[in-house]
Amino acid sequence: MKFGFLFSCLLIFTTAFSQNSEGLRKLMLSRVSSEGKNPVHSIQVYISKGDSVFNEAVGYSDGKSLVAQKDNQYKIASITKTMTSVVILQLQEEGKLNVTDTITKFFADSKIVRINDLHIHKGVSYGNTITIQQLLQHRTGLADIFTDAAFRFYLNEYLNKKQEWNSEKLMNRYYKYGLNKKTHFVPDSGYYYSDVNYFLLGLIIEKVSGESLAQQFRKRIFDPLKMSQTYFEYYEPALGSGNVAHSFLGKRDITKILNTSYDWAGGGVVSTNADLATFLKGIFEGKLYKKDSSLKLMTTMLPHTLKSGRVSYYGLGLYQYTFNGEKYFGHGGFWGSIIAYNPTKKMIFCGTVNQVNPPFRTNQFVESLLSTF
Repeated sequence: MKFGFLFSCLLIFTTAFSQNSEGLRKLMLSRVSSEGKNPVHSIQVYISKGDSVFNEAVGYSDGKSLVAQKDNQYKIASITKTMTSVVILQLQEEGKLNVTDTITKFFADSKIVRINDLHIHKGVSYGNTITIQQLLQHRTGLADIFTDAAFRFYLNEYLNKKQEWNSEKLMNRYYKYGLNKKTHFVPDSGYYYSDVNYFLLGLIIEKVSGESLAQQFRKRIFDPLKMSQTYFEYYEPALGSGNVAHSFLGKRDITKILNTSYDWAGGGVVSTNADLATFLKGIFEGKLYKKDSSLKLMTTMLPHTLKSGRVSYYGLGLYQYTFNGEKYFGHGGFWGSIIAYNPTKKMIFCGTVNQVNPPFRTNQFVESLLSTF
Protein backbone atom coordinates (compact mmCIF):
# COMPACT_ATOMS: atom_id res chain seq x y z
CA MET A 1 0.00 0.00 0.00
CA LYS A 2 2.74 2.44 1.01
CA PHE A 3 4.79 1.49 -2.05
CA GLY A 4 1.82 2.16 -4.33
CA PHE A 5 1.29 5.59 -2.77
CA LEU A 6 4.95 6.52 -3.12
CA PHE A 7 5.00 5.29 -6.72
CA SER A 8 1.94 7.42 -7.52
CA CYS A 9 3.57 10.51 -5.99
CA LEU A 10 6.75 9.86 -7.95
CA LEU A 11 4.78 9.43 -11.17
CA ILE A 12 2.91 12.72 -10.59
CA PHE A 13 6.19 14.54 -9.83
CA THR A 14 7.93 13.06 -12.88
CA THR A 15 5.05 13.98 -15.18
CA ALA A 16 4.89 17.54 -13.81
CA PHE A 17 8.63 18.04 -14.16
CA SER A 18 8.52 16.65 -17.70
CA GLN A 19 5.83 19.18 -18.57
CA ASN A 20 7.89 21.95 -16.98
CA SER A 21 10.92 20.88 -19.03
CA GLU A 22 8.89 21.08 -22.22
CA GLY A 23 7.64 24.53 -21.25
CA LEU A 24 11.18 25.70 -20.53
CA ARG A 25 12.43 24.38 -23.84
CA LYS A 26 9.62 26.12 -25.74
CA LEU A 27 10.40 29.37 -23.95
CA MET A 28 14.07 29.06 -24.94
CA LEU A 29 13.19 28.28 -28.55
CA SER A 30 10.92 31.35 -28.69
CA ARG A 31 13.98 33.55 -28.08
CA VAL A 32 16.26 31.94 -30.67
CA SER A 33 16.46 33.67 -34.03
CA SER A 34 19.12 34.12 -36.70
CA GLU A 35 17.35 37.23 -37.99
CA GLY A 36 17.77 40.90 -37.12
CA LYS A 37 20.73 43.05 -36.12
CA ASN A 38 21.34 41.10 -32.89
CA PRO A 39 20.62 37.43 -33.58
CA VAL A 40 20.48 34.94 -30.73
CA HIS A 41 21.79 31.78 -32.34
CA SER A 42 21.89 29.60 -29.23
CA ILE A 43 20.75 29.55 -25.62
CA GLN A 44 21.96 27.33 -22.79
CA VAL A 45 20.05 27.10 -19.49
CA TYR A 46 20.68 25.22 -16.25
CA ILE A 47 18.22 25.40 -13.34
CA SER A 48 18.26 23.23 -10.24
CA LYS A 49 16.42 22.92 -6.96
CA GLY A 50 17.05 19.90 -4.80
CA ASP A 51 17.05 16.81 -7.00
CA SER A 52 15.26 18.55 -9.87
CA VAL A 53 17.62 19.67 -12.62
CA PHE A 54 16.91 21.21 -16.01
CA ASN A 55 19.96 21.47 -18.27
CA GLU A 56 19.31 22.10 -21.95
CA ALA A 57 20.50 24.00 -25.01
CA VAL A 58 18.74 25.12 -28.19
CA GLY A 59 19.87 26.61 -31.49
CA TYR A 60 23.26 26.43 -33.20
CA SER A 61 26.39 27.06 -31.17
CA ASP A 62 28.33 28.45 -34.14
CA GLY A 63 25.35 30.33 -35.55
CA LYS A 64 25.27 28.04 -38.58
CA SER A 65 25.36 24.26 -38.39
CA LEU A 66 26.63 22.97 -35.03
CA VAL A 67 23.66 22.02 -32.87
CA ALA A 68 23.99 23.61 -29.41
CA GLN A 69 24.74 21.17 -26.59
CA LYS A 70 23.98 21.58 -22.89
CA ASP A 71 27.67 21.05 -22.09
CA ASN A 72 28.97 23.67 -24.54
CA GLN A 73 31.70 25.79 -23.01
CA TYR A 74 31.38 29.57 -23.34
CA LYS A 75 33.03 32.84 -22.34
CA ILE A 76 31.58 33.70 -18.93
CA ALA A 77 32.93 37.28 -19.06
CA SER A 78 32.36 39.26 -15.84
CA ILE A 79 31.23 36.23 -13.87
CA THR A 80 35.01 35.89 -13.57
CA LYS A 81 34.87 38.83 -11.14
CA THR A 82 33.09 36.58 -8.64
CA MET A 83 36.02 34.16 -8.86
CA THR A 84 38.54 36.95 -8.32
CA SER A 85 36.55 38.04 -5.26
CA VAL A 86 36.55 34.49 -3.86
CA VAL A 87 40.34 34.28 -4.07
CA ILE A 88 40.74 37.65 -2.32
CA LEU A 89 38.49 36.50 0.54
CA GLN A 90 40.36 33.20 0.81
CA LEU A 91 43.62 35.13 1.12
CA GLN A 92 42.01 37.20 3.87
CA GLU A 93 41.02 34.01 5.70
CA GLU A 94 44.68 32.97 5.55
CA GLY A 95 45.80 36.29 7.04
CA LYS A 96 47.69 37.34 3.91
CA LEU A 97 45.68 40.51 3.40
CA ASN A 98 42.63 42.33 4.72
CA VAL A 99 39.95 43.92 2.58
CA THR A 100 40.37 47.09 4.64
CA ASP A 101 44.03 47.37 3.50
CA THR A 102 44.86 50.29 1.25
CA ILE A 103 46.34 49.20 -2.04
CA THR A 104 49.47 51.27 -1.40
CA LYS A 105 50.58 48.30 0.70
CA PHE A 106 50.89 46.23 -2.47
CA PHE A 107 51.79 48.83 -5.08
CA ALA A 108 54.06 51.34 -3.32
CA ASP A 109 57.01 50.46 -5.57
CA SER A 110 55.04 49.21 -8.58
CA LYS A 111 56.05 50.60 -11.98
CA ILE A 112 52.89 49.11 -13.51
CA VAL A 113 50.31 50.66 -11.18
CA ARG A 114 52.07 53.95 -10.32
CA ILE A 115 49.97 54.50 -7.24
CA ASN A 116 50.39 58.31 -7.02
CA ASP A 117 49.10 58.74 -10.58
CA LEU A 118 46.40 56.05 -10.44
CA HIS A 119 43.46 58.20 -9.32
CA ILE A 120 43.54 61.95 -9.99
CA HIS A 121 40.26 63.72 -9.22
CA LYS A 122 40.03 67.45 -9.77
CA GLY A 123 43.80 67.69 -9.58
CA VAL A 124 44.14 65.72 -6.34
CA SER A 125 45.70 62.24 -6.06
CA TYR A 126 43.61 59.66 -4.18
CA GLY A 127 45.30 56.43 -5.29
CA ASN A 128 46.88 55.82 -1.89
CA THR A 129 43.48 55.97 -0.14
CA ILE A 130 41.81 53.19 -2.15
CA THR A 131 41.11 49.95 -0.26
CA ILE A 132 40.71 46.38 -1.48
CA GLN A 133 37.05 46.42 -0.46
CA GLN A 134 36.42 49.52 -2.55
CA LEU A 135 37.93 47.72 -5.54
CA LEU A 136 35.67 44.72 -4.93
CA GLN A 137 32.56 46.89 -4.69
CA HIS A 138 33.38 49.28 -7.56
CA ARG A 139 33.50 52.22 -5.14
CA THR A 140 36.85 53.68 -6.21
CA GLY A 141 35.66 56.07 -8.90
CA LEU A 142 38.30 54.71 -11.29
CA ALA A 143 37.47 55.08 -14.97
CA ASP A 144 36.86 51.97 -17.07
CA ILE A 145 39.09 51.11 -20.01
CA PHE A 146 36.18 49.48 -21.90
CA THR A 147 33.52 52.16 -21.45
CA ASP A 148 35.30 55.46 -20.79
CA ALA A 149 37.68 54.87 -23.69
CA ALA A 150 35.44 52.52 -25.68
CA PHE A 151 36.03 53.98 -29.14
CA ARG A 152 39.82 54.09 -28.84
CA PHE A 153 40.10 50.67 -27.20
CA TYR A 154 37.84 48.74 -29.58
CA LEU A 155 39.16 50.52 -32.66
CA ASN A 156 42.59 49.29 -31.61
CA GLU A 157 41.16 45.80 -31.15
CA TYR A 158 39.64 45.65 -34.61
CA LEU A 159 42.85 46.93 -36.16
CA ASN A 160 44.91 44.41 -34.14
CA LYS A 161 42.51 41.48 -33.79
CA LYS A 162 45.08 38.93 -32.66
CA GLN A 163 46.88 41.19 -30.19
CA GLU A 164 47.83 39.35 -27.01
CA TRP A 165 47.19 41.22 -23.77
CA ASN A 166 48.53 40.93 -20.23
CA SER A 167 48.10 42.91 -17.02
CA GLU A 168 51.02 45.24 -17.76
CA LYS A 169 49.70 46.13 -21.22
CA LEU A 170 46.23 46.76 -19.80
CA MET A 171 47.50 49.16 -17.15
CA ASN A 172 49.76 50.89 -19.68
CA ARG A 173 46.72 51.46 -21.89
CA TYR A 174 44.83 52.88 -18.88
CA TYR A 175 47.48 55.58 -18.49
CA LYS A 176 47.98 56.10 -22.23
CA TYR A 177 44.30 57.02 -22.58
CA GLY A 178 44.58 59.43 -19.64
CA LEU A 179 41.91 57.54 -17.71
CA ASN A 180 43.73 58.18 -14.43
CA LYS A 181 42.61 61.81 -14.79
CA LYS A 182 39.05 60.94 -15.85
CA THR A 183 37.95 59.52 -12.51
CA HIS A 184 34.28 59.76 -11.55
CA PHE A 185 34.45 60.63 -7.86
CA VAL A 186 36.55 60.50 -4.70
CA PRO A 187 36.99 56.89 -3.50
CA ASP A 188 34.11 55.49 -1.43
CA SER A 189 31.71 58.31 -2.34
CA GLY A 190 29.78 56.46 -5.04
CA TYR A 191 29.48 53.43 -7.32
CA TYR A 192 30.93 53.09 -10.82
CA TYR A 193 31.48 49.73 -12.48
CA SER A 194 35.05 49.49 -13.77
CA ASP A 195 37.08 46.49 -14.87
CA VAL A 196 40.20 48.37 -13.80
CA ASN A 197 39.17 47.64 -10.20
CA TYR A 198 39.48 43.92 -10.93
CA PHE A 199 42.72 44.30 -12.89
CA LEU A 200 44.18 45.74 -9.68
CA LEU A 201 42.70 42.89 -7.62
CA GLY A 202 44.30 40.38 -9.98
CA LEU A 203 47.66 42.08 -9.50
CA ILE A 204 47.21 42.01 -5.71
CA ILE A 205 46.49 38.27 -5.84
CA GLU A 206 49.66 37.69 -7.85
CA LYS A 207 51.71 39.90 -5.54
CA VAL A 208 50.51 38.18 -2.37
CA SER A 209 50.55 34.59 -3.66
CA GLY A 210 53.69 34.73 -5.78
CA GLU A 211 51.79 32.90 -8.53
CA SER A 212 49.87 33.88 -11.64
CA LEU A 213 46.16 34.55 -11.38
CA ALA A 214 45.54 31.52 -13.59
CA GLN A 215 47.45 29.31 -11.13
CA GLN A 216 45.49 30.72 -8.20
CA PHE A 217 42.11 30.15 -9.91
CA ARG A 218 43.07 26.56 -10.68
CA LYS A 219 44.56 25.80 -7.26
CA ARG A 220 41.81 27.45 -5.20
CA ILE A 221 38.64 26.98 -7.28
CA PHE A 222 38.77 24.85 -10.44
CA ASP A 223 40.65 21.80 -9.18
CA PRO A 224 39.15 21.58 -5.65
CA LEU A 225 35.63 21.76 -7.11
CA LYS A 226 36.53 19.43 -10.00
CA MET A 227 35.44 22.01 -12.58
CA SER A 228 36.92 19.98 -15.44
CA GLN A 229 35.34 22.07 -18.20
CA THR A 230 36.68 25.41 -16.92
CA TYR A 231 39.88 27.28 -17.74
CA PHE A 232 41.36 30.77 -17.80
CA GLU A 233 41.38 31.51 -21.53
CA TYR A 234 44.70 32.70 -23.04
CA TYR A 235 46.43 32.43 -19.64
CA GLU A 236 46.54 28.63 -19.40
CA PRO A 237 46.02 25.75 -21.84
CA ALA A 238 42.44 25.15 -22.96
CA LEU A 239 40.79 22.25 -21.15
CA GLY A 240 37.55 20.33 -21.47
CA SER A 241 35.51 19.28 -24.47
CA GLY A 242 36.57 22.12 -26.75
CA ASN A 243 32.96 22.51 -27.87
CA VAL A 244 32.78 26.27 -27.34
CA ALA A 245 29.61 28.19 -28.11
CA HIS A 246 30.48 31.26 -30.16
CA SER A 247 29.97 34.75 -28.73
CA PHE A 248 28.31 37.38 -30.89
CA LEU A 249 28.38 41.18 -30.88
CA GLY A 250 25.47 41.93 -33.16
CA LYS A 251 26.12 39.84 -36.26
CA ARG A 252 29.86 39.64 -35.63
CA ASP A 253 31.21 36.27 -34.48
CA ILE A 254 33.72 37.51 -31.91
CA THR A 255 35.02 34.01 -31.21
CA LYS A 256 36.42 33.89 -34.74
CA ILE A 257 37.87 37.37 -35.04
CA LEU A 258 39.03 38.70 -31.67
CA ASN A 259 41.65 37.77 -29.11
CA THR A 260 39.82 38.62 -25.86
CA SER A 261 42.80 38.19 -23.55
CA TYR A 262 42.09 41.78 -22.44
CA ASP A 263 39.29 40.44 -20.22
CA TRP A 264 41.81 38.95 -17.73
CA ALA A 265 40.83 39.25 -14.02
CA GLY A 266 37.57 40.97 -14.91
CA GLY A 267 36.23 38.44 -17.38
CA GLY A 268 38.62 35.91 -18.92
CA VAL A 269 37.29 32.50 -17.88
CA VAL A 270 35.61 29.87 -20.10
CA SER A 271 33.22 27.42 -18.44
CA THR A 272 29.93 25.50 -18.73
CA ASN A 273 26.59 25.82 -16.99
CA ALA A 274 27.17 22.68 -14.96
CA ASP A 275 30.60 23.84 -13.78
CA LEU A 276 29.22 27.27 -12.86
CA ALA A 277 26.47 25.58 -10.86
CA THR A 278 29.23 23.71 -9.01
CA PHE A 279 30.99 27.03 -8.42
CA LEU A 280 27.84 28.58 -6.91
CA LYS A 281 27.42 25.58 -4.62
CA GLY A 282 31.05 25.97 -3.62
CA ILE A 283 30.42 29.55 -2.53
CA PHE A 284 27.09 29.10 -0.79
CA GLU A 285 27.37 25.57 0.54
CA GLY A 286 30.66 25.83 2.40
CA LYS A 287 33.27 24.39 0.03
CA LEU A 288 35.26 27.52 -0.80
CA TYR A 289 35.26 29.38 2.51
CA LYS A 290 36.40 28.21 5.93
CA LYS A 291 34.63 31.03 7.75
CA ASP A 292 30.95 32.01 7.62
CA SER A 293 32.06 35.63 7.90
CA SER A 294 33.57 35.47 4.39
CA LEU A 295 30.24 34.62 2.76
CA LYS A 296 28.47 37.17 4.93
CA LEU A 297 30.92 39.86 3.82
CA MET A 298 30.63 38.84 0.18
CA THR A 299 26.82 39.08 0.25
CA THR A 300 26.59 42.35 2.18
CA MET A 301 24.99 44.57 -0.46
CA LEU A 302 25.19 48.31 -0.89
CA PRO A 303 22.40 50.06 -2.84
CA HIS A 304 23.37 52.35 -5.72
CA THR A 305 21.01 54.53 -7.72
CA LEU A 306 21.96 54.39 -11.39
CA LYS A 307 21.45 57.14 -13.97
CA SER A 308 18.30 55.36 -15.12
CA GLY A 309 16.87 55.75 -11.61
CA ARG A 310 17.01 52.01 -11.02
CA VAL A 311 18.56 50.87 -7.75
CA SER A 312 21.33 48.29 -8.11
CA TYR A 313 22.78 46.22 -5.26
CA TYR A 314 26.40 45.07 -5.36
CA GLY A 315 28.46 43.24 -2.76
CA LEU A 316 31.96 41.82 -3.16
CA GLY A 317 31.93 40.44 -6.69
CA LEU A 318 28.20 39.69 -6.53
CA TYR A 319 25.02 41.42 -7.61
CA GLN A 320 21.73 41.04 -5.81
CA TYR A 321 18.90 40.16 -8.19
CA THR A 322 15.17 39.91 -7.57
CA PHE A 323 13.34 37.30 -9.64
CA ASN A 324 9.64 36.65 -9.00
CA GLY A 325 9.91 38.42 -5.64
CA GLU A 326 12.80 36.20 -4.50
CA LYS A 327 16.35 37.34 -3.67
CA TYR A 328 19.23 35.85 -5.65
CA PHE A 329 22.98 36.49 -5.57
CA GLY A 330 25.05 36.22 -8.73
CA HIS A 331 26.67 38.04 -11.62
CA GLY A 332 26.18 38.72 -15.31
CA GLY A 333 28.65 38.76 -18.17
CA PHE A 334 29.18 40.89 -21.29
CA TRP A 335 28.62 38.07 -23.77
CA GLY A 336 25.14 37.31 -22.43
CA SER A 337 25.80 35.07 -19.44
CA ILE A 338 24.31 35.12 -15.94
CA ILE A 339 24.49 33.04 -12.77
CA ALA A 340 22.20 33.36 -9.74
CA TYR A 341 21.67 31.56 -6.43
CA ASN A 342 18.65 31.73 -4.13
CA PRO A 343 19.94 30.94 -0.61
CA THR A 344 16.44 30.32 0.80
CA LYS A 345 15.39 27.68 -1.72
CA LYS A 346 18.96 26.72 -2.69
CA MET A 347 17.87 27.28 -6.27
CA ILE A 348 20.50 27.76 -8.97
CA PHE A 349 20.31 29.42 -12.36
CA CYS A 350 23.14 29.45 -14.92
CA GLY A 351 22.75 30.44 -18.53
CA THR A 352 23.93 32.27 -21.61
CA VAL A 353 22.41 33.69 -24.78
CA ASN A 354 25.86 34.27 -26.32
CA GLN A 355 24.86 37.73 -27.60
CA VAL A 356 25.93 41.09 -26.20
CA ASN A 357 22.73 42.88 -27.22
CA PRO A 358 19.87 40.36 -27.37
CA PRO A 359 16.53 41.72 -28.64
CA PHE A 360 14.94 41.12 -25.23
CA ARG A 361 15.75 41.90 -21.60
CA THR A 362 17.84 39.06 -20.23
CA ASN A 363 16.68 39.50 -16.62
CA GLN A 364 13.03 39.28 -17.66
CA PHE A 365 13.84 36.14 -19.66
CA VAL A 366 15.54 34.60 -16.62
CA GLU A 367 12.52 35.47 -14.48
CA SER A 368 10.20 33.74 -16.96
CA LEU A 369 12.39 30.64 -16.99
CA LEU A 370 12.48 30.46 -13.19
CA SER A 371 8.71 30.84 -12.90
CA THR A 372 8.23 28.05 -15.46
CA PHE A 373 10.62 25.65 -13.71
